[in-house]
Amino acid sequence: MPRQFLRDRCKECRERRVRCDGKHPTCSSCQKRNRRCHWPSADRPSPAPESSVSRLESLVSTKDPKAALKDFDNFRLYQNYVFNLAAWYDLNDRQRHFTDVVPVRARDSPLLLSAILAFSAINLAHRKNGEEKMGSVAEFYHLESVEMLLEITRNGPMGYQSKSDTLAAICLLRSYEIISGTPLTHAAFWNYLREDITMALIERRKLMIELTDDHFAKTRKSDDEEANAVTVLLGQTINLCFDEKPLDVDRWMSLNRSLGDWEKSLPGSFEPITDMILPRAESRPDAFPLYGTLHGWHAAARQYYKTASMILLLATPPESSTATTAIGNMRQFANLTLALELSSSEICALALSSESEAVWVNSFGPIAFCGRWLRGQRKRDAVIKGVLYWGAQTGWPVTPVVQSLQGDS
Repeated sequence: MPRQFLRDRCKECRERRVRCDGKHPTCSSCQKRNRRCHWPSADRPSPAPESSVSRLESLVSTKDPKAALKDFDNFRLYQNYVFNLAAWYDLNDRQRHFTDVVPVRARDSPLLLSAILAFSAINLAHRKNGEEKMGSVAEFYHLESVEMLLEITRNGPMGYQSKSDTLAAICLLRSYEIISGTPLTHAAFWNYLREDITMALIERRKLMIELTDDHFAKTRKSDDEEANAVTVLLGQTINLCFDEKPLDVDRWMSLNRSLGDWEKSLPGSFEPITDMILPRAESRPDAFPLYGTLHGWHAAARQYYKTASMILLLATPPESSTATTAIGNMRQFANLTLALELSSSEICALALSSESEAVWVNSFGPIAFCGRWLRGQRKRDAVIKGVLYWGAQTGWPVTPVVQSLQGDS
């Protein structure tokens, strides 16, 4: 046997004394047998970094599931899920939904297939003697899955996407997040939650995810953690008050207390900077005062606090009312209207005072919800002008937000 042929064999082919085509990073023989291909550095130099780049560039999107499964590496990931991972979910399920149903549905579901590939790839990357290159593959399909979930959050389930497929995909992606254990997972959760809140406020509906008190950190050491805490409180408020079921009064009171406690415990950094002396040439809309904040999350957190307060105020249980006469009812209504107006004005002022695109996009939900309580056409026109500008700058579809300000929704 020629010495060159001996040198160009991977470890597996050498031990089995079979012909090896020398293909990197995995030879054809190992691919066919679904083996991990080892190339000792003494025999063959490690593949150049470009090999990983070229692999990522060649990854096939699952938007066409059937085409994606024709890629050999994707089919290998698919099989790893079916034969090694699906049983994790079917431990107490004699009907084996994740083993027998999910893989079949994935052949027609881009989201489900993308979640399977992400989960399978991260499993191969982190298991003993893991395949390091699979980490990048996992990130690619995880990102694709998140993008599809966000699209569903904005526009509802797509034609090919059933609710059960979405729930199954979320289960798989949760396993991905546990295995990967990266800070990106934490950030992705908060991003998804904020997107869900935006659409829920625009559409006046519950969130697509449930939030428990476990999501609410009792100990918070930094301002961004405070912002995340009020995000959870707003999400819980939406799920309680936008539900078609009768209001759970005890839960309403608990959320009301939690929101008040959050506001009382805030550090001074959350307080807006107002009454600034502006240059004469300043061309800001004078319908609103300037509400400067030190960071974007300060503005977003205050908007979320005001929005949650408005929702709880509007859902105040009758037994919590102190009005007992017609005059008392009128006064209570006047106070309610004033409180809603003041909160709406602050929400809009915080957005108009910011130069951050992130703050603008995050403001669309609160503005869409509070717009109906803005008094005066000058205020409405100023906010509509701002929303249209932000939409043009970010590409975000703002028509529903504008309609809420015009009283068309």
